[in-house]
Amino acid sequence: MNRLSAYILFISLFLLVACDSAKKDFMTPKQGEVVIDVNTEDYSLNGTVIGKTATDISNNEDLLIMPLDNELQEIRRVEQEEALRKGIPADESNARLHIDENLSYDVFYKVIATMGFSGYVSFQYVIGSNFREPLDMNLPERSSYPFSDEGINLSSCRREKIERQMDKFSEKISHKRIITDEILDRRIKDTELLVKCAQKFIDFSLTIRSNGDCLSYEVSLNESGLIDGEKLYTYENIDDVWKFIEDIRLRRELQDKEDSDQIFVSFKKDVLVKKIAPIVKKLKTYGYKIRLYLDLE
Repeated sequence: MNRLSAYILFISLFLLVACDSAKKDFMTPKQGEVVIDVNTEDYSLNGTVIGKTATDISNNEDLLIMPLDNELQEIRRVEQEEALRKGIPADESNARLHIDENLSYDVFYKVIATMGFSGYVSFQYVIGSNFREPLDMNLPERSSYPFSDEGINLSSCRREKIERQMDKFSEKISHKRIITDEILDRRIKDTELLVKCAQKFIDFSLTIRSNGDCLSYEVSLNESGLIDGEKLYTYENIDDVWKFIEDIRLRRELQDKEDSDQIFVSFKKDVLVKKIAPIVKKLKTYGYKIRLYLDLE
């Protein structure tokens, strides 16, 4: 063995040990933490297998993974009772998630949705074997505030736009629907609020769909500041998406919007999660706060 071969072998062994160390550190739960591991066969919580991935997640139409939710809820209950007994506030729930890169986004989304429902809204996650570079997830908190001047925010605006679209569709298929004065007044008020939404937010979103072995991309945003002013742009090449994003980030009128640092990202359910990490990492280099969604269309 010559010196170059010996050096390459040494570096390879060093990197292997570093990767193993990072994996062990990530997958070992610390005090007050939970670690969820989802692979193609089963899924576990803090090292204990609690179910089969195909049965409980992939083949289950429900968004909530009940065996996982039950375990997480029990952990939260014990933590809160202990905090109450000691007379101290309950600590924020900490969690880490590892998911096999060959699973579909549908599985990944159900897992993070279940975690969020159980109160784990901020956590680190690793896709595949890259334990040295975990990603951060911050889920939006559930809100029951009514759509009003006081409660106007990006999430409430998006929710109201969806309801508005559903109402329009309902009216098209049901001509006998009675519009009362109360409904009409509410619609007028909601329209006024949606005008404010359009003025405040660009409502930037990126949808990724699987097209055989390739991906296609749809970008949506409100550049005009007008109600129902969203524009759609479609691309077949991710580099074109990055160029588009770089261009809009240079536009001053869009930089001044309240949500200029936020983006909604949705994937079709069949997209493999190994294709997610590069996109998420790139968006984070632009400084975006990412909200993940499941594309059901």
